[in-house]
Amino acid sequence: MRIVEDKDGERFLVIESDKDFEKFKEDLLNIAREKAKDRARKPSYETQSPK
Repeated sequence: MRIVEDKDGERFLVIESDKDFEKFKEDLLNIAREKAKDRARKPSYETQSPK
């Protein structure tokens, strides 16, 4: 896995093998799980309690 920069200065990730892809997928899933845990702990500010 490596980051490549094109002629316009845009950078993107190049996945070079199946092993790299599996690691990338696991990393994304771990990040998503952590964010889901954080959201479950925080109260929603969109809903207001009845008066």
